[in-house]
Amino acid sequence: MIKTFINRPVFTTMFILVFVVFGLWSYPKLGVDLYPDVDLPLVAVTVTYEGTAPEEMETLVTKPIENRISQVSGIKTITSTIREGYSQTVLEFEIGTDPRQMASEVREKVAGVRKRLPDDIDEPVVARFDSASSPVATYSFSSDTRSTGEIRRLLNDSVVDRLQMVEGVADVNVHGASDRAVKVHVNSEKLKAYGISFQTILAKVNNANLNTPGGKIRDDHNTITVRTMGKLNTIDDFKNIVVANINGKPVYLTDVADVEDAWEDEETYSRTNGVPSVLMSVRKQSRTNTVNVIDSVNEELSAIEKSDLPPDIKVNIINDQSLFIRENVGDVWNTIIFGGFLALLITYLFLGDLRATIIGGLAIPVSVISTFFLMRTLDFTMNNMSLMGLSLAVGFLIDDAIVLVENIFRHMELGKRPKIASADATKELMLAILATSMSLLAVFVPIGSMGETIGQYFKQFGLTVACAVVFSTICAYTLTPMLSAYWLKLPDVSTKGRPRIVSMILRKFNFGFERIRLVYNRFMMYAVERPWKIVLIAVATLGFNLLLIPFVGTELQPVYDSGEFRVNLKAPPGVGLLQMEEWSKPLEETILEEPEVRVSSMWLGGTRTPVNEGGINIKLKPLDERDRSMTEIMADLRKKFSDIGTMQVGVVTNQGGRNDPRPVQIGLRGSDLKKLTGYANDLAERIRQVPGATDVEVVGISPEPEIVVRLNQLKASHDNTEVGKVVQYAFQGKSTSHSYTIGNDDYDIILQMGKDDRRTLSDVQNLRVSTTNGTFVRLGDIADVTLSSGPTRIGREGRQRQIAVYANAAGISSGELLSEIQNKIIPDMNMEIGYNYKLIGDSDMMGRVFKEIAKAVILAIILIYMVLGAEFESFRQPLVIMMSLPFAVIGAVLALLLANQTANMMSLIGFTMLLGLVTKNAILLVDYANQARDRGKDVKSAILEACSLRLRPICMTTLSTILGMLPVALGLGAGAELRQSMGVVLIGGLTTSTLLTLVVVPLIYLLTERHTKRNLSD
Repeated sequence: MIKTFINRPVFTTMFILVFVVFGLWSYPKLGVDLYPDVDLPLVAVTVTYEGTAPEEMETLVTKPIENRISQVSGIKTITSTIREGYSQTVLEFEIGTDPRQMASEVREKVAGVRKRLPDDIDEPVVARFDSASSPVATYSFSSDTRSTGEIRRLLNDSVVDRLQMVEGVADVNVHGASDRAVKVHVNSEKLKAYGISFQTILAKVNNANLNTPGGKIRDDHNTITVRTMGKLNTIDDFKNIVVANINGKPVYLTDVADVEDAWEDEETYSRTNGVPSVLMSVRKQSRTNTVNVIDSVNEELSAIEKSDLPPDIKVNIINDQSLFIRENVGDVWNTIIFGGFLALLITYLFLGDLRATIIGGLAIPVSVISTFFLMRTLDFTMNNMSLMGLSLAVGFLIDDAIVLVENIFRHMELGKRPKIASADATKELMLAILATSMSLLAVFVPIGSMGETIGQYFKQFGLTVACAVVFSTICAYTLTPMLSAYWLKLPDVSTKGRPRIVSMILRKFNFGFERIRLVYNRFMMYAVERPWKIVLIAVATLGFNLLLIPFVGTELQPVYDSGEFRVNLKAPPGVGLLQMEEWSKPLEETILEEPEVRVSSMWLGGTRTPVNEGGINIKLKPLDERDRSMTEIMADLRKKFSDIGTMQVGVVTNQGGRNDPRPVQIGLRGSDLKKLTGYANDLAERIRQVPGATDVEVVGISPEPEIVVRLNQLKASHDNTEVGKVVQYAFQGKSTSHSYTIGNDDYDIILQMGKDDRRTLSDVQNLRVSTTNGTFVRLGDIADVTLSSGPTRIGREGRQRQIAVYANAAGISSGELLSEIQNKIIPDMNMEIGYNYKLIGDSDMMGRVFKEIAKAVILAIILIYMVLGAEFESFRQPLVIMMSLPFAVIGAVLALLLANQTANMMSLIGFTMLLGLVTKNAILLVDYANQARDRGKDVKSAILEACSLRLRPICMTTLSTILGMLPVALGLGAGAELRQSMGVVLIGGLTTSTLLTLVVVPLIYLLTERHTKRNLSD
């Protein structure tokens, strides 16, 4: 078969070009994204019930829903979050479960429990979780002359609808200002005077603002539609609504209420670079190209800005994922090119022949370009994971080709013609090349097949590298021997015309290498006479390094410099929006004083966020325009915000889990909320005492002040429900069923008491409530109206109440902090029976990820043994080859400690990759030793010959792999910190395993063969 490829060069060229052409055709069609599209098996049930306290939401809504949907099969966890008027229950199913089918089953269960829920809740919404649902771009709009309400109206009128029509856009949300509304501020004293109830006003306004169909009239020739027109067109129309008729005299709405075209009550606020603003976020559809979507949005927004927005409206980009994606993709391509260049350079230094280097180097572009075809076929995208795989693969894609070229070159140096040398050298290495490639596939396929969420993300990483390895192997069997046969020249011919300086460098390099080979040969001659002594020294070195493993910190994933982070703000419950605006101003000013900050966008409150909470989103200048990294700037701000009064301030990244990016997350569970609160506060205080623990926060335990109305049944003849509705209409407000329409826009009509009548406890006590006989009584006369407090947020997991404690780690790893919490702090707390803790969020994810990687390592070791056993037709020799695996641990651990890196999912995946890479050198040695013995040499002579002749290809492949991965290990470029620990592990592990493999594996081979021979003789 090899001779066919050598004897038919045009056929071989066309065969390879088929893959290259399909790869080039596929590349422009690949989507570009930050991470792979992941179908997480999550389904959420969301219910809103305006104005309802968290404890009532838990009893009336959350618990009945949890009890019913827990009957669905395949549930892994049930988590609920409850706030005022809001309940969301998230179900996580086992990996592999179809979330669409599960959403349908959950929808049926919720429909079955609907009749047990309050009648006036908004209908429950059941939806599957979309990993692409977070905003891909956020913009701020500000003006020196307009209010934020006016800006929001402009956005609703001119921007939102046009952006939602852009291809790939799923949703556009506007926040940071209240929406327009018709406010009907009712005066309860006037209602009493006229004897009109709140309910009557609501019904009159609602019924007056309605168009109703009237059917059709027909004659012999025409058909005409009949409509009753009642829609109100102006504010004066509202004022003239007749709400009652007393003694033949109409009572107009304006007689009992103030009507104005205004804004909804302020529940949110935002500032950009210190100027009040409105924020707009854009979400993309699943499986769409993030970069293309944002480019289209920016282009449309630029056109709107020129044609439809007034010149005083200033637009700032707060978040644009496409910028980081482009920078990251560009840096990965630079890494691939630079790494490939370094790999080719080391090949040229060893071979000293430009043609041989080019022939070997062609494996890189052919393999990478061909891989694009399979990526397109598998519906992969150009993202962090797939590109990271290609950048790391560059170092070893060339290995098969340069080992083969080196062997061809060696045969040519023996006097063979290129064609014969190519055929003989390829035949000699065919088994070794297949074994090394299959060993790599035995590692990367398990990586791409891991379970849990990590498997979803690393699928594209593992299978992309596996595809590249397949193409590099095909290239080594076809293109490399063919080109060598026709283009490779004899050593004395190929050196003609070479510059003198190049010849001098090559001569000195090869002289140095030959000296190393001589020293190595002498050492191996010494070692084969004392194999046990050398092996025991190596094992002792391994044991010493295993003792260093506890000193390596652990975390889920490294923090990388994305150029974006945020400052979380939280004031005591009850603090109003205006006070929060005032307190956050000095923080914004401090942030804007940082020279690296480009945009600072502050926001407070929101749809499901109380006004005493918010954050400041910070966008930094590009990496090449600043002197400090993102983590250094974050550490500086932590120091400045360490003591800022009553507010809690946390400086966190935008990286991490769904709920909170902080890596340390502990959930305390139990039935009594007061006891849980005490335990949570105690735990948080103990964590704060641990050096390196920062941004410690207890979530959702701060009691919020509230006014409680308890009806006195002895004094009142009222129905509790009716009184509750009047209180709700008066203080929360009630929107009518029919909206106020202007052009194409609909606005709420809100019935409510005036602002001055809903400010204090006495305003609630003085509310006038209508009775069944038409008279009015003061609320304070029939009910106890008192100040109290209740939780602002209730968390539940596993159908139990849960309070979460979050923390960041600075100066220590999150794994070390978690270990301190689990092994020392929590056992010292002595919690009562029935109260326990559980790792949640990223802390829980870290344990699950590490278990999946451990499974992948075990599977990879088993597959490598099976592959090697099949290739060498031996049960014993695969064990000899795999003796090189433990020695990779030495370099990996030392490299992590020296580079100040942690054991995280990236570095552990790097260690898994080492399993395939380090066996390559041992395969070359054992394969040649077997061939030498087949030629009649004894074991010792075969080993010494294999060590001497395979030293150059082993050094070539190892150095090319190390240099190819060097840009990754140095952490150069945008987001490179994410990949850096993987590169560090690979370089460290390859270095030590190669050094020890060259000595230990031949000696173990010698010992096992002697043992086998002795057993046979016995």
